[in-house]
Amino acid sequence: MIKLIKSIPFHVKSAGKSVIRHLALTISSSSAVMVTLLLMSLFLLIAGNIGAFTKNIEKGLGILAEIDDSVSEQADLDALQQEIEALPHVEAVSFSSKDEQLDRFISNQDKSAQSLYEAYRGEGNPLHAAFDVSVDDGKNLETVQKALEKMEGRIVKADFGGTTTSDLVDGLSTVRIAGGALTLVLSCLAIFLISNTIKTTIYSRSHEIAIMRNVGATNGFIKMPFMIEGMIIGLIGAVIPMLITFFGYRYLYGVTGGKVLSSAMFTLQPIYPFVLQVCGLLLLAGIVVGLVGSFLAVTKYLRWKR
Repeated sequence: MIKLIKSIPFHVKSAGKSVIRHLALTISSSSAVMVTLLLMSLFLLIAGNIGAFTKNIEKGLGILAEIDDSVSEQADLDALQQEIEALPHVEAVSFSSKDEQLDRFISNQDKSAQSLYEAYRGEGNPLHAAFDVSVDDGKNLETVQKALEKMEGRIVKADFGGTTTSDLVDGLSTVRIAGGALTLVLSCLAIFLISNTIKTTIYSRSHEIAIMRNVGATNGFIKMPFMIEGMIIGLIGAVIPMLITFFGYRYLYGVTGGKVLSSAMFTLQPIYPFVLQVCGLLLLAGIVVGLVGSFLAVTKYLRWKR
């Protein structure tokens, strides 16, 4: 271990010389890394923002719990609200009066029909006061709804949209999982590309490797400069994607004002720390895939040449 640590400066120097000496191969390898990391960056940005979109949409999903008209005293309303807030998975509860429910109903109608419903204001309002109930996760909507429906005599009806909303929640979860899977696939693709490009470098230096073996160099000693070289290639390949990601996302955020389709549900992830996190992942991915790719390539070559 001590010998290995002492030999690291030598291997770093050797890897640096090799990168410069085989500049054409270095550029070819780092270009392959760059293209792959650009694709990975695109999917990371998309996946990160889709995740934010789906969370915002899920936050917009809630349960409308209509209150029985017999519960009219403020003390009774407060007690019922506290009881609902104490239910598992309930995040927030807000009261909406009968007039506010009518306003909401009218605003959702065509302009030509809105005036017809104005006649129901006051004593003729047929709607119930209600609690708007937000849950911690869209998957828990049905669970909370069933708990509310058990409050017979106080809650007339609890509605969250039924199977359509459940299907939407499941679809949003699938989108998040698919985004993560695509990122993983691209990482594997990057390792494959780097492994193949490093192979080219190894084959061009097969004579050099043969000499090192003839003078008694161990496999670990032979592998080390190639692994460091792979890390350098990965680092070089990550620089341009990082710059494009940072300045490109900052430009996009400025142009759109941080929102897609001018909707609060489709708010982009803030530049800081999101874009810095993506750039950090790209840097780490470049170094790791360079290391893993070169390790796999040189290990396979040394085993084949044994």
